[in-house]
Amino acid sequence: MKRRRRWKRYSKRYTTVNPEKNLQSIADIINRSERFLLLTHRDPDADGIGSMLALGMAISESGKKAVCLADGPLEGSLGMLRGSENIVFSEEEGSDYDVFIALDCSAIERIAGRDGRSISPLVNIDHHVTNDHFGHLNYVDALSSSTGEMVLKLIKAARLPLGYVTAENIFAAIQSDTGSFRYTNTTTSSLMAAVELIEMGVKPWDVAMRVLDGSNVSKLKLLRMGLGTVSFHYKDRIGMMVLTKEMFQKAGADFRESERFVDYPRCVRGVQIAVLVRQTGDNMYKFSLRSNTTDRVAELASVFGGGGHARAAGFEIKGLLDDNLRLFLKEAERFLNE
Repeated sequence: MKRRRRWKRYSKRYTTVNPEKNLQSIADIINRSERFLLLTHRDPDADGIGSMLALGMAISESGKKAVCLADGPLEGSLGMLRGSENIVFSEEEGSDYDVFIALDCSAIERIAGRDGRSISPLVNIDHHVTNDHFGHLNYVDALSSSTGEMVLKLIKAARLPLGYVTAENIFAAIQSDTGSFRYTNTTTSSLMAAVELIEMGVKPWDVAMRVLDGSNVSKLKLLRMGLGTVSFHYKDRIGMMVLTKEMFQKAGADFRESERFVDYPRCVRGVQIAVLVRQTGDNMYKFSLRSNTTDRVAELASVFGGGGHARAAGFEIKGLLDDNLRLFLKEAERFLNE
């Protein structure tokens, strides 16, 4: 039996100033390896799941084994991504992999399904500005619109098959993280990638309806309650919506359905920082931050142990809701005064 060539297990972690530097190295690793476990972050979004599915499909269609692992069933419209039915939530006993690939994870602690510190070799593919290059090999590009855009480059660099379903999942990833090409991270590169995928037959309106814009009664019930909590602070420069566990239960909605609710305070003229606060457990709250005017919300999130992008970031904090809000608003006001 032919022995599989395994990737050298590096003893140190490599970082790059030029994000393209490791692109071909990762492509070479994919070409000379056979079995892969693909992972994304907790509370996944369309960029994380779409990127994972796209790369997994491309690897599988090249005749290799690629397993996509999540830490639980997909919420909301993520289950409408083609191929999502193949995502597993637990591994087969005795599973062995040549390479582990984390996609769209800003930090090693955010990896879902596996303890990132216990797996090797680990490839880190991400576009968060706060990513600390936690992988043994890192392809991190904070100027990329999405991890999906980076996966498209990787698939082409590795000369992997790029079929329709793979293309559609990449498009969903890019479309999601650019807010359907409305956010400031929309670039010439992301638009050119979208054109390439559309020329392959991807239908933007179909992806948008299934994955991004699809709604249901539970989502609208939750939104109705959430809009009732919207408040403005610091001369209306901060807009905030709060969703409690009781609201989710009363609406019959899941966490994922509220992902874009932050856009409601965000679109108000004069708001510099939009905040969506969602209860994730007993005295646990997730703060999602968005901005149209400042490139430093990731810096604000980092004060509370979080991170993200220049204009889209978040963190999770424990404590009483009122105390958390007071603490955050005090820090946000100081931040806006700088």
